[in-house]
Amino acid sequence: MSVTCTFLLTSIYGMPAAAVFTLVHGTAGGWKLLAVIVSPLLYSVLFAVTAGVLSLPFHKAIVRGKFPRDVRHPVYRGRRLYGVCWTALFYFKPVYFLVLTLPWLKWMTFRLFGYKGQMDFTVYPDTWIRDLPLLDFGKGVYVANRATLGTNMPLKNGRILVDGIRIGEGALISHLTMLAAGVQIGKGSEIGPGCAVGVRVKVGNHTTVLGTSQLNHASKIGDNVYLGANCYVGFGAEVPSGTKLGGYKSIPDRSSERRNGNQETLEED
Repeated sequence: MSVTCTFLLTSIYGMPAAAVFTLVHGTAGGWKLLAVIVSPLLYSVLFAVTAGVLSLPFHKAIVRGKFPRDVRHPVYRGRRLYGVCWTALFYFKPVYFLVLTLPWLKWMTFRLFGYKGQMDFTVYPDTWIRDLPLLDFGKGVYVANRATLGTNMPLKNGRILVDGIRIGEGALISHLTMLAAGVQIGKGSEIGPGCAVGVRVKVGNHTTVLGTSQLNHASKIGDNVYLGANCYVGFGAEVPSGTKLGGYKSIPDRSSERRNGNQETLEED
């Protein structure tokens, strides 16, 4: 495992550097100045492409399920090696910033790392994403700075939970918000800043969840719901479509807001 990781990292960093060195030292006269000028872009492109190409054999390990966190397990071993390739790019912020800035380079890089969805979405260099084959962004999705899309979650029992995340067309995931594995966000919905959305939560279409609210695991939020700031939706609870709640409301585990009779009507701005 360590030998493979060393090979991957050496190749990802070394091959682009060797190519740029060869270009600069292999040209003369006025062409050398041009080579120096284009070398940062060339290095960045080759870095992203090399990392993506080397990740290709490990895409088959990026699958849903629970696996032991043990490199002797073929799925986890493949995940680790895919992660070496992806994080080499993700943590190299100048290169990753360029990848996200140039549409053609973004398309090429994300496809090499296994992303299969449409490409009209916004993420930032400090938006945590991983397991690109398990991400599905609808058209116009916006995921803000420092948001976390946690497709993989380590568990206390020594295993890892892996599941996809789907964000519907036109949805907004705000600053510092955390989505856990298996989350589905409907089209046109907004999850406000600092929210925590648990495992396999489903949020319907055109729903608004304001800042620092918590949606516990397996909860379901319907369409056209409005939850004020600092609300809590318990484990497995349901919030029916059309519900409008003010801030600081709490819905108990495994309950329905309609059954509880706490539904409110709010005037929106």
